[in-house]
Amino acid sequence: MRLNFILIIFSTFLFACSQNTETANDQDPLWELEQQVFENGENIEIDEINKAIEKASTMRLSWAYSPITIAIRVAGQQMVSPHVKVLAKSMSGNELITHTVVMIEKQNLQDDSINDQYYRIELKLGGSIWQVMDIKKAWSCKANRGHSEVNAEVCK
Repeated sequence: MRLNFILIIFSTFLFACSQNTETANDQDPLWELEQQVFENGENIEIDEINKAIEKASTMRLSWAYSPITIAIRVAGQQMVSPHVKVLAKSMSGNELITHTVVMIEKQNLQDDSINDQYYRIELKLGGSIWQVMDIKKAWSCKANRGHSEVNAEVCK
């Protein structure tokens, strides 16, 4: 009985190790839009945001210690959306996450011309403080209101 248990555990371990290690985040359709947002998105000024992060960290405000909460704060609540998706991936290449990209998607906005809005926020850990390196914002228009692809062109 003990031998059967050991064989089951060993075979489970082998099966788990042989599985594809690609994460679910890399398979999400939002990651397919990342390059479009990066190339065609509007640049957002980062100086004031980085000053706010530094000030918040000296005040020990919890939002300043996580790239995801920083990104959510950047994307804000300017346009109300019934569906918001937030994904993050490490760009560090190792177990210690010091460089990350956060994608935020707001779908079906309550706006007369913009349908979906996207943010791509790149952050790096500088010492103990996260710093925003780049922010791009892009959108797609509602039907008959302009472009349907993801870019920063004005909707009608």
